[in-house]
Amino acid sequence: MGVQEALKWFDDHHRSKGFRYSMTDRYGGYGYDCSSSQYYALIAGGVLPKGTPIGNTETLFKLKGKYLDEIYSYKDVRPGDIFIRGGEGTSAGAGGHTGMFYKKDGIVHSNYTNDGISYNDISTIDYYLDRQRSWNERYFRPRYPNTSRPSVSKPKTKSGGKKFIKEEHWTAWTQCAVNVRADASTDSAIVASYPMGAPINYDSVYEADGYRWISYIGDSSGKRRYIAYRRLSGDTRPWLTF
Repeated sequence: MGVQEALKWFDDHHRSKGFRYSMTDRYGGYGYDCSSSQYYALIAGGVLPKGTPIGNTETLFKLKGKYLDEIYSYKDVRPGDIFIRGGEGTSAGAGGHTGMFYKKDGIVHSNYTNDGISYNDISTIDYYLDRQRSWNERYFRPRYPNTSRPSVSKPKTKSGGKKFIKEEHWTAWTQCAVNVRADASTDSAIVASYPMGAPINYDSVYEADGYRWISYIGDSSGKRRYIAYRRLSGDTRPWLTF
């Protein structure tokens, strides 16, 4: 079992074969939604054990580290990898979407627009994907049997004195106006700001320049951004809550 079997499952349950899109009857009697089809394909490919409960996009996120490895750049995506749209913690129901890459710049997925499982290539893929990793769009490589795992699985500490502390997909709330910087330094350019009471979804934590920072990939820029939320010494009271 492997990538080909997972992709074959999608082909065998294509809309042209009578299966429709449904979020309520999603177990094959009438059809599938995006996440149920993803689960069935991963079972067919040998990634998930037979009998695994059919979950949703939120439970797909929870498979990271055991059945899925995260890919941190769209350019590294290959056939058999999956995408999940919608931020972790906010992707349930109509807030999220998922599917599988059958080729570079080509996805197969169950979707409302096509009323079932369809293939979308470079001519239509931009309707569904930004093709740029962000908090809202992430990529994962299933652990297919006898298939090597990705060489990159975590953000790496870059030069400039940043210390990577941990990966943490969470939401912070501002207790005052805060600046967003291009790097984890108070000398770095301010590229945006959040007002008091705003939510910030982030994916990792760093220490640098005497501060603890949260970090995320900007939705519009595709670049990593940093927000200091407390000092490392002296008055260490944070100006974000979590």
